[in-house]
Amino acid sequence: MSISDEVLILKFKRGDKSSFRRLVEKYQSKVYSIVLAMIGDKNDADDLSQEIFIKVYKGLTQFNGRAKFFTWLYRITINTCINAQNTRKRKPETILMSYPVGEKENPLSTQLSQDTVRSPMEILENKELGMKIKLAIDSLSDGLREVFILREVEDLSYKELSKILQCPEGTIKSRLFRAREEMKKKLTPYLGE
Repeated sequence: MSISDEVLILKFKRGDKSSFRRLVEKYQSKVYSIVLAMIGDKNDADDLSQEIFIKVYKGLTQFNGRAKFFTWLYRITINTCINAQNTRKRKPETILMSYPVGEKENPLSTQLSQDTVRSPMEILENKELGMKIKLAIDSLSDGLREVFILREVEDLSYKELSKILQCPEGTIKSRLFRAREEMKKKLTPYLGE
Protein backbone atom coordinates (compact mmCIF):
# COMPACT_ATOMS: atom_id res chain seq x y z
CA MET A 1 0.00 0.00 0.00
CA SER A 2 1.35 3.37 -1.02
CA ILE A 3 1.19 6.20 1.49
CA SER A 4 0.28 9.58 0.04
CA ASP A 5 2.73 12.46 -0.03
CA GLU A 6 0.46 14.43 2.28
CA VAL A 7 0.55 11.69 4.94
CA LEU A 8 4.34 11.34 4.64
CA ILE A 9 4.79 15.10 5.01
CA LEU A 10 2.48 15.19 8.03
CA LYS A 11 4.45 12.34 9.65
CA PHE A 12 7.72 14.18 8.90
CA LYS A 13 6.40 17.36 10.52
CA ARG A 14 5.48 15.29 13.59
CA GLY A 15 9.05 14.01 13.87
CA ASP A 16 9.05 10.80 11.82
CA LYS A 17 12.26 11.31 9.81
CA SER A 18 11.89 7.95 8.01
CA SER A 19 8.93 9.40 6.09
CA PHE A 20 11.33 11.82 4.40
CA ARG A 21 13.42 8.87 3.21
CA ARG A 22 10.27 7.45 1.60
CA LEU A 23 9.66 10.75 -0.21
CA VAL A 24 13.24 10.71 -1.48
CA GLU A 25 12.92 7.12 -2.67
CA LYS A 26 9.70 8.00 -4.48
CA TYR A 27 11.07 11.06 -6.31
CA GLN A 28 14.85 10.67 -6.53
CA SER A 29 14.92 9.15 -10.03
CA LYS A 30 12.62 11.85 -11.45
CA VAL A 31 14.66 14.63 -9.84
CA TYR A 32 17.91 13.09 -11.06
CA SER A 33 16.67 12.72 -14.63
CA ILE A 34 15.52 16.36 -14.74
CA VAL A 35 18.82 17.57 -13.31
CA LEU A 36 20.81 15.40 -15.70
CA ALA A 37 18.79 16.64 -18.66
CA MET A 38 19.27 20.27 -17.65
CA ILE A 39 22.91 20.06 -16.51
CA GLY A 40 24.24 17.25 -18.70
CA ASP A 41 26.95 15.99 -16.36
CA LYS A 42 26.41 12.89 -14.20
CA ASN A 43 28.67 14.02 -11.36
CA ASP A 44 27.03 17.45 -11.21
CA ALA A 45 23.61 15.79 -11.43
CA ASP A 46 24.44 13.60 -8.42
CA ASP A 47 25.61 16.62 -6.41
CA LEU A 48 22.69 18.82 -7.40
CA SER A 49 20.14 16.08 -6.70
CA GLN A 50 21.56 15.75 -3.23
CA GLU A 51 21.51 19.53 -2.80
CA ILE A 52 17.86 19.62 -3.89
CA PHE A 53 16.81 17.05 -1.31
CA ILE A 54 18.73 18.91 1.38
CA LYS A 55 16.76 22.05 0.47
CA VAL A 56 13.53 20.05 0.56
CA TYR A 57 14.45 18.57 3.96
CA LYS A 58 15.16 22.01 5.39
CA GLY A 59 12.05 23.58 3.90
CA LEU A 60 9.53 20.78 4.37
CA THR A 61 8.32 22.03 7.75
CA GLN A 62 7.26 25.26 6.01
CA PHE A 63 5.54 23.44 3.14
CA ASN A 64 1.90 24.57 3.40
CA GLY A 65 0.28 22.08 1.02
CA ARG A 66 -1.41 24.67 -1.21
CA ALA A 67 0.34 23.01 -4.16
CA LYS A 68 1.03 19.32 -4.54
CA PHE A 69 4.35 18.16 -3.12
CA PHE A 70 5.76 17.11 -6.51
CA THR A 71 4.93 20.56 -7.92
CA TRP A 72 6.87 22.19 -5.09
CA LEU A 73 9.73 19.69 -5.47
CA TYR A 74 10.00 20.25 -9.24
CA ARG A 75 10.03 24.01 -8.76
CA ILE A 76 12.96 23.63 -6.33
CA THR A 77 14.65 21.30 -8.84
CA ILE A 78 14.28 23.73 -11.74
CA ASN A 79 15.42 26.73 -9.70
CA THR A 80 18.45 24.85 -8.37
CA CYS A 81 19.44 23.82 -11.91
CA ILE A 82 19.08 27.36 -13.24
CA ASN A 83 21.16 28.73 -10.37
CA ALA A 84 23.84 26.09 -10.98
CA GLN A 85 23.94 26.91 -14.69
CA ASN A 86 24.25 30.62 -13.98
CA THR A 87 27.10 29.93 -11.55
CA ARG A 88 28.77 27.64 -14.10
CA LYS A 89 28.56 30.34 -16.79
CA ARG A 90 30.47 32.74 -14.55
CA LYS A 91 33.27 30.23 -13.81
CA PRO A 92 35.89 29.41 -16.44
CA GLU A 93 35.89 25.73 -17.37
CA THR A 94 39.01 23.72 -16.57
CA ILE A 95 39.74 20.42 -18.25
CA LEU A 96 42.33 18.08 -16.76
CA MET A 97 43.89 15.60 -19.14
CA SER A 98 46.07 13.60 -16.76
CA TYR A 99 45.53 10.08 -15.43
CA PRO A 100 45.26 9.24 -11.74
CA VAL A 101 48.46 7.90 -10.21
CA GLY A 102 48.84 4.19 -10.93
CA GLU A 103 46.15 4.17 -13.64
CA LYS A 104 47.19 1.72 -16.37
CA GLU A 105 44.47 2.52 -18.91
CA ASN A 106 42.90 5.67 -20.14
CA PRO A 107 39.93 6.16 -17.77
CA LEU A 108 37.99 7.79 -20.61
CA SER A 109 38.13 4.71 -22.82
CA THR A 110 34.94 2.68 -23.12
CA GLN A 111 34.59 -1.06 -23.03
CA LEU A 112 31.94 -2.68 -25.20
CA SER A 113 30.05 -5.66 -23.87
CA GLN A 114 29.78 -8.69 -26.12
CA ASP A 115 26.12 -8.00 -26.94
CA THR A 116 26.65 -4.37 -28.00
CA VAL A 117 29.22 -4.73 -30.73
CA ARG A 118 29.09 -1.61 -32.86
CA SER A 119 31.51 -0.17 -35.30
CA PRO A 120 33.71 2.70 -34.12
CA MET A 121 31.90 4.93 -36.63
CA GLU A 122 28.49 4.09 -35.10
CA ILE A 123 29.79 4.84 -31.62
CA LEU A 124 31.27 8.13 -32.78
CA GLU A 125 28.05 9.12 -34.56
CA ASN A 126 25.94 8.32 -31.49
CA LYS A 127 28.22 10.33 -29.23
CA GLU A 128 28.24 13.16 -31.72
CA LEU A 129 24.44 13.12 -31.99
CA GLY A 130 24.12 13.10 -28.21
CA MET A 131 26.47 16.05 -27.98
CA LYS A 132 24.55 17.97 -30.67
CA ILE A 133 21.26 17.37 -28.84
CA LYS A 134 22.77 18.42 -25.51
CA LEU A 135 24.21 21.59 -27.05
CA ALA A 136 20.86 22.38 -28.66
CA ILE A 137 19.05 21.94 -25.33
CA ASP A 138 21.70 23.98 -23.49
CA SER A 139 21.32 26.81 -26.00
CA LEU A 140 17.62 27.23 -25.18
CA SER A 141 16.72 30.04 -22.80
CA ASP A 142 15.98 28.93 -19.24
CA GLY A 143 12.20 29.21 -19.71
CA LEU A 144 12.18 27.20 -22.93
CA ARG A 145 14.67 24.62 -21.66
CA GLU A 146 12.72 23.84 -18.48
CA VAL A 147 9.43 23.43 -20.40
CA PHE A 148 11.13 21.27 -23.05
CA ILE A 149 12.79 18.98 -20.50
CA LEU A 150 9.75 18.61 -18.25
CA ARG A 151 7.46 17.86 -21.21
CA GLU A 152 9.72 15.87 -23.55
CA VAL A 153 11.99 14.11 -21.06
CA GLU A 154 9.74 13.79 -18.01
CA ASP A 155 6.50 13.56 -20.01
CA LEU A 156 4.56 15.81 -17.64
CA SER A 157 1.14 17.02 -18.72
CA TYR A 158 0.42 20.63 -19.63
CA LYS A 159 -1.66 20.89 -16.45
CA GLU A 160 1.26 19.65 -14.30
CA LEU A 161 3.64 22.03 -16.08
CA SER A 162 1.25 24.91 -15.50
CA LYS A 163 1.27 24.22 -11.74
CA ILE A 164 5.02 23.67 -11.53
CA LEU A 165 5.98 26.71 -13.58
CA GLN A 166 3.12 28.84 -12.25
CA CYS A 167 1.86 30.05 -15.60
CA PRO A 168 -1.17 29.35 -17.83
CA GLU A 169 -1.30 26.25 -20.02
CA GLY A 170 -1.38 28.48 -23.10
CA THR A 171 1.99 29.93 -22.09
CA ILE A 172 3.35 26.41 -21.59
CA LYS A 173 2.18 25.38 -25.07
CA SER A 174 3.66 28.51 -26.61
CA ARG A 175 7.03 27.98 -24.90
CA LEU A 176 7.08 24.34 -25.89
CA PHE A 177 6.31 25.22 -29.50
CA ARG A 178 9.16 27.77 -29.54
CA ALA A 179 11.54 25.30 -27.87
CA ARG A 180 10.70 22.61 -30.42
CA GLU A 181 11.17 25.07 -33.29
CA GLU A 182 14.59 26.13 -31.96
CA MET A 183 15.61 22.50 -31.49
CA LYS A 184 14.46 21.70 -35.02
CA LYS A 185 16.49 24.62 -36.47
CA LYS A 186 19.61 23.57 -34.61
CA LEU A 187 19.36 19.85 -35.35
CA THR A 188 18.01 19.83 -38.93
CA PRO A 189 21.44 20.53 -40.48
CA TYR A 190 22.80 17.54 -38.59
CA LEU A 191 19.87 15.15 -39.00
CA GLY A 192 18.51 16.32 -42.34
CA GLU A 193 14.78 16.43 -42.97
